[in-house]
Amino acid sequence: MSKITPCHLERRIVTKPWGGTALREILDLAETQDNIGETWELYDRPDGSNAIRDSELTLRDLMERDAEAVLGARAARSFDRFPILIKFIDSREALSIQVHPDDAQAREDGDSGKSEAWIVLAVGPEGRIIRGLRAGVGKEELAAQVESEGLAELLHSFRPSVGDVIPVPAGTVHSIGPDVVVFEVQQNSELTYRLYDWGRPRELQVEKALRAVRVDGGLWEPGRSSGQWGAGSSLILEDECFRVHQVRLEDPEKLTTEGAARVLSVLKGAGTLGWRSGGQELPLTLRKGDTVLVPAATKEVFVSPIGGLEFFWTDPGLGS
Repeated sequence: MSKITPCHLERRIVTKPWGGTALREILDLAETQDNIGETWELYDRPDGSNAIRDSELTLRDLMERDAEAVLGARAARSFDRFPILIKFIDSREALSIQVHPDDAQAREDGDSGKSEAWIVLAVGPEGRIIRGLRAGVGKEELAAQVESEGLAELLHSFRPSVGDVIPVPAGTVHSIGPDVVVFEVQQNSELTYRLYDWGRPRELQVEKALRAVRVDGGLWEPGRSSGQWGAGSSLILEDECFRVHQVRLEDPEKLTTEGAARVLSVLKGAGTLGWRSGGQELPLTLRKGDTVLVPAATKEVFVSPIGGLEFFWTDPGLGS
């Protein structure tokens, strides 16, 4: 790879005690192990980063070679690493009740803050999500119930629907599951402070969690993804840290990067992705489960569906 061009990213599969088997079908995985909790589709962390398919390089190598070509000039001035992570999560059992710190608190632990958002892909019979505090609940009430099942009674819990778009800003108490699969985009951070873990013998970080909690309880409703096949692109999530478009195509379409890195995550269908290379590069094939990095230096790409194609088109929200 003599210059930085669109490329497939190879995922990391992470088993978790609360994971399941749903991601095998959703991502068309060849792996057969149980308890797949997460797949890391885009990551650039101190302990590793994506391998580039059909290459000996990693995403970290591309960033070190030319961060501006990957991210765009503005983002490259602000970040040493790719600023977002993208994951799929299968919560067959409920995740811990937890909270992530903002940037200021995260610096104490040597990381960035962690705002995130979920797009719900599947919901089973027992599907639940916890997101935020119930109206009138404050930190004193939380502190009195940490490490107990009574904590859940103080939190806003609901049954999600496929297509729900759920922003989770730093400081929001939350849990996914049981019986929910989501696409997650988040700041590049792995700081999690647990308040309660349903009796599982894992460490809690109660003091840090209570410091991080943002009290903003009250009525809240998720957004919804929208559009049908052939409807083009819809902006379904916009945050100061990232944006996600949902794209459904039946015909070829040109997509622009607007001076920022883009990540294409294929949900359904197949197709190809090409760009202006003077005939030097072949188009990439697209199939269910693929993740493709489109660097900022590639101004536009041409996506051609084969029968139909649905994908998320994600960026850090930072143009040139």
